[in-house]
Amino acid sequence: MNPALLRTLWHLKHWRDKGLLETLRQVERNQWLSADELGDLTWEKQKSLVAYAYERSSFYRRKYEAVGFQPGDLKSPEDFVRLPILTKEEIREHVDEMVAEGVEPSRLVKRFTGGSTGIPLMIYHDARAANCNWALYLRTIGRWDIRFGDKVAHIWGLNPANQGSLYHRQAWWQRALKNDVLLDAFDLTQSKMQDFAHLLRRFRPKLIISYSSALVAFAEFLEDSGGAGFSPQSIWLTAEVTFDPQRELIEQVFRAPVYDQYGSVEIPHYAVECSCREGLHIDADFRKVEVVDERGRSLPQGETGQIVVTDLLNYASPLIRYRNEDTGSLIAGSCSCGRGLPIMNKVAGRISDMFILPDGSQIHSERFTHFFKYNPDEVKTFQVHQIAPDRVVVRIVPTSTCKRESFSDRALESFREYTKGQVHFDIQFVDSISKEASGKYRFTKSDVSPRRG
Repeated sequence: MNPALLRTLWHLKHWRDKGLLETLRQVERNQWLSADELGDLTWEKQKSLVAYAYERSSFYRRKYEAVGFQPGDLKSPEDFVRLPILTKEEIREHVDEMVAEGVEPSRLVKRFTGGSTGIPLMIYHDARAANCNWALYLRTIGRWDIRFGDKVAHIWGLNPANQGSLYHRQAWWQRALKNDVLLDAFDLTQSKMQDFAHLLRRFRPKLIISYSSALVAFAEFLEDSGGAGFSPQSIWLTAEVTFDPQRELIEQVFRAPVYDQYGSVEIPHYAVECSCREGLHIDADFRKVEVVDERGRSLPQGETGQIVVTDLLNYASPLIRYRNEDTGSLIAGSCSCGRGLPIMNKVAGRISDMFILPDGSQIHSERFTHFFKYNPDEVKTFQVHQIAPDRVVVRIVPTSTCKRESFSDRALESFREYTKGQVHFDIQFVDSISKEASGKYRFTKSDVSPRRG
């Protein structure tokens, strides 16, 4: 059978929902609405979500009544700032109360994150929003002329959902069908990067999706070993800040444009660059993104402040005016591409390092967060700090229910496995963890990693 036909049949699993095609058309149309039309659309969704949360969620009803707010008080978009900010700590303590009354358990999809500030968090996604989130993904790659079914290579952290895409676990026919291969960013050994490079020279992906620091490590390896030998059409970087020297290195090695995308586990798809690269287009038809000061008041365009996001799709467990503890700024005007979506600057946050082990191999520091994020009941916050190739200090602020000895034993077992026994881990239970001189908090950092930028 023709490989293209086989590939089409494989991907048809995404198209079983009859409502998906209409959702795709709607999402594609929305980005070309005028700024005023998008503003009206977003405002109606904001009012609807707030009224629903007030009526159906005991958490939001109590939270809003405490400040004397009722949904009828939303008279204009400017009134939205009257809603109190939602914090990570509130989600940790009240996640089940946030669920709307009458929502069946099958509609709640658990997601775990270590967060950009190292606070383990469990939240619920709304299964009914899957179509729109899938459509937002397709709209994102479509801006770079990438289409559904095109070849994609990931350099990403291994998790239960993506293990089947690992390059060395796929037979040739699986690669032909799925058009998707993965290199584990948590285990960037020289031999695995060499094997992945050989594969990509045959596979020739149109799109690479990666953490910034992981792709920098791969690009440096390719540069030192004679070049990439292939050139994708586009490169999608996310989950971390991309510094100019990193972008320049990646574009030089792969001979392809780099695009930044901003999102989170809590709320995917905030904003993304188009091919004009004049800023990140906010997905304002489904996300309300604000930049506010310490008191939650809106800041003018161009002024840097805290990012607050509302997911206009999640009715099962609403996230309204959620402060994700990143910082950024909005951009006045519009992009020359003609889309009506508002634009923002790149986010100033989410700094991760590659950890360099004594044998010279590299692992992405986010690998450590995967242990913590699945233990939100035992850890308030944490920091993993590599101070030498063979020594890492792990600082943990425990919850009152944390069983420190058993937790420490489990952490040591996992971390020694990650680092193949090459590293001594000093686990310290502390009352608090200091921020950097910049005022930002880093949940992982390395004094050994030769970071660019």
